[in-house]
Amino acid sequence: MSERKSTEEHLHIKNWPEEDRPREMLLEKGAGSLSDAALLAILLRTGRQGQNAIALARETIKKFGGLHGLMTATQEDLLEIKGIGKAKVAHILAAMEIVKRQLRQPLAKINVIENPQDLFEYLKASMSNLSREEFRLLHLNRSKHLIAEEILFRGTVDESAIYTREVIESALRKKASALIFAHNHPTGPAEASQEDIELTQSLVNACSAVDIPVLDHVIVGNDGFLSMRQQCPEIFTIGQI
Repeated sequence: MSERKSTEEHLHIKNWPEEDRPREMLLEKGAGSLSDAALLAILLRTGRQGQNAIALARETIKKFGGLHGLMTATQEDLLEIKGIGKAKVAHILAAMEIVKRQLRQPLAKINVIENPQDLFEYLKASMSNLSREEFRLLHLNRSKHLIAEEILFRGTVDESAIYTREVIESALRKKASALIFAHNHPTGPAEASQEDIELTQSLVNACSAVDIPVLDHVIVGNDGFLSMRQQCPEIFTIGQI
């Protein structure tokens, strides 16, 4: 057996001492007994040459600033880490998507305007650590339950980038009765700039013309979130249902 093969086998969780295996610890003591790194190591299964799965998990968590940051990692972000290939990326992204769906699921059963906190918490969890701006459309039915979410644009969000036609076509395609916009400020606070206000006003007017009211525009920053409906309610008075 070559030295490299021996090292690789040692790095696989199944070859660790039983008391050090996070999977066995989870089954014996419960998931709550494991550290963040140990939980991630179960998904990774193996480390890389000279580094076991838990060490690789610690490095990954540190790179993204914790599990909250890992929630927003893309495939490209993860592949930048030495020792994480496509199989590991698939495991991580699948696990993170389960968490996001669990957070989003209640939004399909509640009026998100009357009970906005769940919406705000979901958007904060899924957007506050993104490395670049995203503009999302949240599609609502007449009961103001979430029926779909779409990332319409990635990059610098401004009026020239967000085309009214795309917003309206998306709403019609999803059979939405109302919309909520959401976008993030990756390196700044949750504040509405003059450009944000003008963009929102323009889109509200355009959507109102086809009887699709816009109910809010949520801005997620590195310090929390802002509801433009609460800060600038006059923008959203057109075509309310």
